[in-house]
Amino acid sequence: MEILHCDVLCVGSGAAGLRAAIEAAEMGCRVLCISAGAPGQGTSTVLSGGVFRGISGNYSPEAHRRDTVIAGRGLNDLKLVDVLVEEAPRRLEELVEWGMVCERRGPFLFAKGSAPVWGKAISSCLVDKARSVGVGFVGSTTILRLSSQDEGMRALGMRRPRGPFVEIRAGAIVLATGGAGALYLRHDNPKGMMGSGYALALELGAQLQDMEFLQFYPVGLAQEGLPPLLIPPRLADKGRLRNTKGEEILEKWGISERPAAEKARDKLSQAMFQEMRQGQEICLDLGGISQEDLANDPLSSSCAELLKRKIGGLERPLKVAPMAHFTMGGVRIDPWCRTKVPGFFVAGEAAGGLHGANRLGGNALTEAIVFGARAGRSAALWAKENGPGKDSGPLWEAKVEAEPPELSRKRFLERLRKTMWELGGIIRSREGLMEARRLLEWQMEEAGFSREHRKTETGLHPIFGAATVAMVILEASLRREESRGAHFREDFPREDSERWSGHLIVEGPSLENLRWSFEPLHEEGNFPR
Repeated sequence: MEILHCDVLCVGSGAAGLRAAIEAAEMGCRVLCISAGAPGQGTSTVLSGGVFRGISGNYSPEAHRRDTVIAGRGLNDLKLVDVLVEEAPRRLEELVEWGMVCERRGPFLFAKGSAPVWGKAISSCLVDKARSVGVGFVGSTTILRLSSQDEGMRALGMRRPRGPFVEIRAGAIVLATGGAGALYLRHDNPKGMMGSGYALALELGAQLQDMEFLQFYPVGLAQEGLPPLLIPPRLADKGRLRNTKGEEILEKWGISERPAAEKARDKLSQAMFQEMRQGQEICLDLGGISQEDLANDPLSSSCAELLKRKIGGLERPLKVAPMAHFTMGGVRIDPWCRTKVPGFFVAGEAAGGLHGANRLGGNALTEAIVFGARAGRSAALWAKENGPGKDSGPLWEAKVEAEPPELSRKRFLERLRKTMWELGGIIRSREGLMEARRLLEWQMEEAGFSREHRKTETGLHPIFGAATVAMVILEASLRREESRGAHFREDFPREDSERWSGHLIVEGPSLENLRWSFEPLHEEGNFPR
């Protein structure tokens, strides 16, 4: 087995992982950044709208804080929010200094790109900066297991497609693997974004929180044969959103916030899903869009050009539908990205707590940069103080395990995504969530995922890791008997702060050994003492 050594290992090469790697390298550490694809590619950063909230100007930290907490329905960890709003201007200015191709508009910094890869300029800038400060990259490698013991931090990876294996020995690990949007039938995440980091963190001994809160973006292209392109909020607002009967969706459902797809993502997604359950299709008519309408929003302008050039979307109504977009829950961290496991740090969408019950538009990329830098600094300090641990033999006797055939795995994922979309997504109920759990268990058995497949000597099977995270989302959604932010229970349609003002927390190494608890809010933030 190949063995690699470093002071800090960053798992994931999106904005959070790259920014952590840069920070640790600038502090004099040997840094490796490992990813399932090519460095900086195939990430949510690349597929994002490329919009950062919080650049210096007329938008004060106080206003940023207020908007973030309003969007989060009061469940935000305030310590994390304070870090975000205070450090955002400086961190975003660094990107400008490093040469990211961008422009400023009000409180936003826009990476200049073209749809659907608006965020490519971000990744290119960060990869170039990382290489310039000596970060090493390991691509096309899937992490199967993490370990923390006397020997130090360890990670077991498998090169594509089926080996060889690699063991990475590090003083500290930063997890920045993104979210779990690809667990759903409709999503705009990379297809492999199925929550692998959450499963790895659970197995390592970290805690997850708020896993019931998964944001759906309401206005995604749903034309047959075309990718689920995110239609920017301000562009969508310039058009008319109607159902098959010709009814105006925003008026029918009393949605007054504008732009609706930015400030009322939860309400609009729920309204559209209700319409779809009743057999209605939703169309967006952009026929009245003018160049003047697009002038003040680079995101809208670039998307409109793509729609016009590729599919004539400005001349005819477009079929649209919600899609899974962002996971608010994640690994529990403190303001320095520390977890319950010494030497293990988490940043970006893999972490929970900052966004509460829903995320404010533009905060995802800002979070990745701000907390990526903090995670890198924390990991570097830990590695310098504690060293890489003892240099022993290989921790794992890795071998390629027998697994279900490709067709079974493909069918299993199709069924899982359909189940999560229909029963565990935008509109939930006790009956539906319990049925989803039952179906998922049956689907695992039917696909041949016996308990031997689920967890082997080599590590957590990647597909079963996805099923584990799906089960955690379903269970958290079942336990929270209220509606708040992105979590809507039609059998508990009201917010219930008397009972549910706090966080659902889960820990445990496997589905068979999960431990759940509920921690009420306390004003100074919610991290275990």
